[in-house]
Amino acid sequence: MPFAHINSADIHYELDNFTDPWTKPMTFLLQHGFSRNSRFWYRWVPLLSGQFQVLRPDLRGLALSPVPTESYKPTEELFVGDVLGLLDHLGVEKVVYVGEPFGGIVGMLFALAHPERLHALVLIGSPIRVPREKLSKKFPVKEESWDAALAKGVDNWSRQTIGQRLDLDVAPRELVEWWISEMGRVNPQNAIKLDHLVARLDFTSHLSELKVPVLYLHGEKAYHISAEQLGLLRTQVPDCKVVTIPGVSSGLFALRPAECIGEIKTFLKERSLL
Repeated sequence: MPFAHINSADIHYELDNFTDPWTKPMTFLLQHGFSRNSRFWYRWVPLLSGQFQVLRPDLRGLALSPVPTESYKPTEELFVGDVLGLLDHLGVEKVVYVGEPFGGIVGMLFALAHPERLHALVLIGSPIRVPREKLSKKFPVKEESWDAALAKGVDNWSRQTIGQRLDLDVAPRELVEWWISEMGRVNPQNAIKLDHLVARLDFTSHLSELKVPVLYLHGEKAYHISAEQLGLLRTQVPDCKVVTIPGVSSGLFALRPAECIGEIKTFLKERSLL
């Protein structure tokens, strides 16, 4: 398993490339969301890797990029540094960055700090600020708080709130159980620390600073994506295309991978990037 030692941590990544060996394909960086891992992109790899190089990192403190709980202090700067360090480690100059919710938040942070390293930024259902109160009401837990539910195991919290991440009207039961099991591999205390970081982030005042082409994909029934957010993306981001995928709410990247990839390719062609 490949690792890159970045800022005192070993960051695990997967790199897939089934293009002709004499070519230099564009690189797609696929970044997973909160308490997930690089395996969640498994349906994307065969659809992309015959034309592109596909990079899938595990976020610091999660999955195969573990950090001891006592020293795990997630910050915006640390996640940005991990992306930059990984690209430098691999000698990759620019990527199409694709992130699903928290992975998209990391992408926005990276785009603000290092726009020169991105061909484009693709956000799949990422909030520009997390509607924590709305989510807590829609997906209540039996414990007194999300922290308490997470402390009993990320799989415990995930099972109670899985509709926040997967459209249960669309996702097969086997996929739901796999998601819960995979999320349960995360250290609960690391998840709590990361959740506190996510809860306070707000990109509203920074959207106009995004200087890379942005594609925003969201499910038609997504409960956490407000009309206000979509309006801000359309009016504040200098170059932003918003696409609605019908018939799905959450878990768009996992449930509609071919449609997402088709929209990304169209977007890149429209901007003469492909």
